[in-house]
Amino acid sequence: MFALLLTLPFISNANISIKTASGTNKEIKIENTLNKLIDEYDIKQWLYTSKVLVNEKARVPHSHPVLTMNTARPYLESDIRVLSTFLHEQFHWHVVLNGKGSIDEFRGAIKREFPVVEYKRPMGSGDEGGTLSHLIVCYLEYRAMASLIGEREARALLESNPYYTWIYKTILNQDNHSKLDKLVEELNLTIFNQDKNVKRI
Repeated sequence: MFALLLTLPFISNANISIKTASGTNKEIKIENTLNKLIDEYDIKQWLYTSKVLVNEKARVPHSHPVLTMNTARPYLESDIRVLSTFLHEQFHWHVVLNGKGSIDEFRGAIKREFPVVEYKRPMGSGDEGGTLSHLIVCYLEYRAMASLIGEREARALLESNPYYTWIYKTILNQDNHSKLDKLVEELNLTIFNQDKNVKRI
């Protein structure tokens, strides 16, 4: 979508590469948690990038250029929060690899449905474009987590996040679900019953 990337056939769990930056105890704990979660939960269909780094010095988890998890206390204390954030970052890769149109077209489609966004942190991601993109990424995160741990638990988890507060409030509002479902379909970002040709790297 946004960049020309080499794509590979779907990679099995066994070939997911999770590495630590420095091999610290905290990094190893998150690495072990990720491996356990990948074995425990049926998330193979949501692994769009096979390369994962755990870096204690990373300020926040992020998706690019390599999906990176940090070792902040909330992740050391909650496996479910690790899972949710890991899927959040994977869905950023889904947008890049499989989303329809250019980044401007992608964000334009979302803006037509959500013309006014609260983008200042902690309500949004810091700018309008990133906040628009996160409406989709966070909605996919919510739908995935609801399917894995249940609607009530997923909602409580995301409502407790101290960041993206307006974004999560918006995507958890059931009045917005029909618009979000429509956008997911139009932008080629469905996460259930995906086409076998979905791109992964």
